[in-house]
Amino acid sequence: MSKSRCERIAQHVFLLVLSVLLLSACTATPGPRLDNQSLHQSYFDIGSRAGVDITRGGPHCRIFHPINMDYGRHPIIIWGNGTGTSPASYRDLLEHWASHGFVVVAAMSPNPGTGREMSRCLDFALNLNSEPGPFQGRLDPAHIGVAGHSQGGAGAIMLGRDLRITTVVALQPYIQGVRFNPTAVRGQSGPMLLLSGADDVTAPPDTHQQPVYYNTDVPVTWLTLRGATHLAPMFTGGSYRGAMTAWFRMHLRGDEEAARMFEGEDCVICGDERWTIRAK
Repeated sequence: MSKSRCERIAQHVFLLVLSVLLLSACTATPGPRLDNQSLHQSYFDIGSRAGVDITRGGPHCRIFHPINMDYGRHPIIIWGNGTGTSPASYRDLLEHWASHGFVVVAAMSPNPGTGREMSRCLDFALNLNSEPGPFQGRLDPAHIGVAGHSQGGAGAIMLGRDLRITTVVALQPYIQGVRFNPTAVRGQSGPMLLLSGADDVTAPPDTHQQPVYYNTDVPVTWLTLRGATHLAPMFTGGSYRGAMTAWFRMHLRGDEEAARMFEGEDCVICGDERWTIRAK
């Protein structure tokens, strides 16, 4: 056999082996499926984009974002504070979301119940995405969430009417303030996660979240945490942190595993006695 023919055969064998290896990699079975407890814990844990920075967004907004913005586009979360507070009162939670690859733009207002201050931060974020600078082309305007606590939860519902919003997380929303328009619950642009505390006497579930649940015209998942007071979510997000993170990962990042937290035969929260869950 000639040397050139041997070389051609060796080349063909090499390409065949390489093809088999590539095919095996493409069809490899996924890693082991996390049990329910481990899955829930994974959304409390710091995300893979650990290393978070805070950027001053003018006088009205603060931006919590991964230090490394060089990979892909980042979904946006707009945040509204509870009455009399600032983003510093929820800093650990907002940094946590940034570690999961979100860019969080928090309104500086201590009274965000109309949603206007949060809308201003949304406009600001979208301008950053189109202007020269570190955020240019790094934000994902097709996947925008809005969240808030107490009066900020009401503001999140108000902003939830904006067609640019993908989903709303309303954390113990206080809906009896003069800045809130009750008709806003009927004009939401996307699904809502509604969160209550069973021991919340500031925004009791039956008078502040139940009307939202029954009057919305979009899919709503309503979770009530046993023993939780109105201040339970402060600073870190408390026991709500995992559910909120999973919700945003499901709706803004397409995380199919996160859907297990809320739905299906193996619904994680459905089997957790600390929570009661309703959905429509």
